[in-house]
Amino acid sequence: MEHVGPGGPTHVGPFEVVGVLGQGGMGRVLLGAGPDGRLVAVKQVLAHFADDEGFRARFRREVAASRKVSGAYTAAVIDADPDAPTPWLASVFVAGPSLGAVVKAVGVLPEDVVRRLAAGLTSALAEIHRAGLVHRDLKPDNVLLAEDGVRVIDLGIARVTEGESEGHTELTRTGWVVGSPAYMSPEQAEGKPLTPASDVFSLGSVLAMAVTGRSPFAGTSTLQTLYDVVHGEPDLSGVPAGLRDLVARCLAKDPEARPSPAELRELIGPVTPAGRQWPSAVYGMLAAQRARIDGLLEGGPAAEPEPSPPAPEPTHVPAPVPVPAPVPKVPPVPPRPTEPPTEPSSPARSPWRGRRRITALAAAAVLLVAGTGVVAYVRDRMNAPVAYSGLPACAKAADTVPLALRDSSLDTRSKEAWGVRTGCTWNGLGQAASPHGLVRWELSLGGDAAHNADAQRARFQVDAADKIAAPNLTFGTEAYWGSPSLDWTCVLAVREGNLSVWVGLYASPYKTADCQDKAKAVARAALKAAPH
Repeated sequence: MEHVGPGGPTHVGPFEVVGVLGQGGMGRVLLGAGPDGRLVAVKQVLAHFADDEGFRARFRREVAASRKVSGAYTAAVIDADPDAPTPWLASVFVAGPSLGAVVKAVGVLPEDVVRRLAAGLTSALAEIHRAGLVHRDLKPDNVLLAEDGVRVIDLGIARVTEGESEGHTELTRTGWVVGSPAYMSPEQAEGKPLTPASDVFSLGSVLAMAVTGRSPFAGTSTLQTLYDVVHGEPDLSGVPAGLRDLVARCLAKDPEARPSPAELRELIGPVTPAGRQWPSAVYGMLAAQRARIDGLLEGGPAAEPEPSPPAPEPTHVPAPVPVPAPVPKVPPVPPRPTEPPTEPSSPARSPWRGRRRITALAAAAVLLVAGTGVVAYVRDRMNAPVAYSGLPACAKAADTVPLALRDSSLDTRSKEAWGVRTGCTWNGLGQAASPHGLVRWELSLGGDAAHNADAQRARFQVDAADKIAAPNLTFGTEAYWGSPSLDWTCVLAVREGNLSVWVGLYASPYKTADCQDKAKAVARAALKAAPH
């Protein structure tokens, strides 16, 4: 959650722009305020994509799909203009952290809370399916824990269930499939037509993650994960006995064997009414989010105490992921283990369960990543922590960062209670040789070098959850690769002392290996651009 840069928009349609909730290679989500003062989340497509009729058609479908579903369990649409020069969609701003953010920040949920979560998600899916839609991307980051209950967001790839062949839409191509691998159904992973039962399978994976901290299909690469989804048995060893039958029924390979909404409610059982739906830590994250919003509205930094939980990720259309056709029947060779990290962080204790939350450290060098488990490559440092003193202005960073065609209208900069952050945007306008990208710097200040480095490391390792290590870099203290998406061909985050750099690059066509090489060069230059 950041201020809009000086070149950014002040209004989108009738809404005044307050700040930036999230940003990607194809669009961004803005925090806006209506004429009546009500806060809204405005999804805006980047201008150069508006000229792509296929992209504009997909956005029109998202608007139509979102308007079909009741706002009781989603973010209700307030207004939209898919035919504007820069298309946009405004929905009610739902305050609340995502399920993914909650589990990363404070640990897994207890059994009774997961049962309440299951009931809310069952009702949400029933509403979505009643509108004739299949969500197709139910995952922890698309589930918000709002004060009054659960919300399912991002209908960007939802499709009607009648009269359309999944293999002949604009969203799929031969050998590609859209979705989030760790939470896909087997039929989705194989590119087959989908029914509401596909969302039920995803529900099972989401519930397993909520109570164990990981997807039940924990591959070390996208292909391994997809293989496990299609052919493997889910790992439910950490799921409590009281939930195991519910989750296992949802994860049946045969769509016909999965429970209907009525059967799900019977399996879940009665849920006790409660004024407070979630544990107190979730309401703490809600309060911190509201403090950040107050800071944006007042034109200054958020006033919440440190550490602050991460804001929910922007809602994006997930990436097409290459899938072998057909999925091979021979399991892939398991990846080689890497050397253990030399600078591990202490595992966090969940405030809801009397046990330690184990952080699984693993690393695999892969072309496409779909992370499961908390991983970050930590390079041995023999010297004292590097102490950075400030962040570069975007115009100055442009002299160092090896990207062209600056677009200052999307730049952001904000002061926080713990330090400062800056985001600078480069726009390649679709040229494969000049990918457009986003570089974010995040700097911890306020203490000595060791304290600031420790504070930045804590924030970095929360973000590193569910990511894949970036080993063998010759710079930085620790690094990870983020998951590719339709917004980013590749994502690399690197920490050096009290400074973290996040690089997202997008170009099409653009090979992932080439993108990763470019991201390394950009990240190295971004670190050098920051003053010591």
